Amino acid sequence: MLNILQGFHAHIKNTLIWFIVYFVMQTIIWAAMAVLVILYPQTLFILVSVFFILLAALNIYLILIFARYLWKLRKLKNKLSFD
Repeated sequence: MLNILQGFHAHIKNTLIWFIVYFVMQTIIWAAMAVLVILYPQTLFILVSVFFILLAALNIYLILIFARYLWKLRKLKNKLSFD
């Protein structure tokens, strides 16, 4: 039982350390982006364009996932249907 608790503690500790690393890196990235926008205002247009391109790519990905699940549901319905 003690080994399970020690493993759980180590897992939680590692997860929290990676959360801290993630937030520190995110802070550095946001600060760098703020400096870039201040120094080069045209950077803001590039960032917004990249954001919308990534949003469009995410939407296409989600459409493909939902279409795949709908296709699987349709195949399941056809297998269960005795018509």
